[in-house]
Amino acid sequence: MEHRRKKILKAAFTLSCAFLLIVLGSGLWAAPKLIQSAKGGNCAACHTDQPALSQSHPDTKDMNLEACRACHTRENMDLTGKLPASHMHLLGGVSCEACHGKTNKPEETPMEKCVACHGPTAKLAEKTKDVKPTNPHTSPHYGTELDCNLCHHQHKKSENYCAQCHSFDFKTP
Repeated sequence: MEHRRKKILKAAFTLSCAFLLIVLGSGLWAAPKLIQSAKGGNCAACHTDQPALSQSHPDTKDMNLEACRACHTRENMDLTGKLPASHMHLLGGVSCEACHGKTNKPEETPMEKCVACHGPTAKLAEKTKDVKPTNPHTSPHYGTELDCNLCHHQHKKSENYCAQCHSFDFKTP
């Protein structure tokens, strides 16, 4: 009986994998295209297969971050943690090339690029000194030198690196 159960589970797993390969390979589920020449606000340039916004959302083609924040305030529909940081940068007028340079295979942006625009890590720690329960930009383990990329991801949801061991509830942009 156990042997038959294992055969059934193996067959189910094989079918599941085959289904995923068919779905992913057919384009029924596709990630947005990475288009380095995309302009902020032109969501349809990358999100061709799956609309990024509801049909009731105003046209964003010519919007920038300031225009988005006219409706999306901290108190109402805040964008922090909802849009990938790459989108916030693009809407703010920072091109892909500004951080990655001209390349067909962009790599993770070095921390030096982050602090060139966002300021020295000591200044960031000063700006966030009142964040509760503790300052996310200074730690007893790393001081102010923890690599920005460990929390702030550009092309996927950012995360609270400290939450691996601690229960700090930060909203990480």
